[in-house]
Amino acid sequence: MKKSIIYLITMLLLCGCNATGTDNAKSNTVTLINEVKDADIWILPKTEENLKTTVWGKATVSGIKINETCKAPLCEAGENGFYIIRMIDTDNIFYSVDDLVLKSGWTVRIMGDDLQSVKLEVMDESGVLKNIYDVFAASL
Repeated sequence: MKKSIIYLITMLLLCGCNATGTDNAKSNTVTLINEVKDADIWILPKTEENLKTTVWGKATVSGIKINETCKAPLCEAGENGFYIIRMIDTDNIFYSVDDLVLKSGWTVRIMGDDLQSVKLEVMDESGVLKNIYDVFAASL
């Protein structure tokens, strides 16, 4: 139990969350569906610092397998209420999406068959499609 609490607090600090308590932190999650490749995924607030670096700290979700679904902690949004997503798969392909609008309880689905067709869908808590984002993908 202590390890779980320490892990949660560490994730919140690395993510820059401003949760008022652990109950609030636990409820601030999105469902993440990975339909592309096994990967590490970062969901970060959009800030100048996060946009200008390639070192984002510990992944929000580490080692998510293809066709796996999990809950991911959602930090406080960055500039103008936006998030960014960064993903690096096991083949060293880098994926990037900026200017995402996300809310707790929503679902993020990353999908695509090749580098030119990768998309990211965002659905609200009722499953209503909110937006589809083009994903930049390139080999590192």
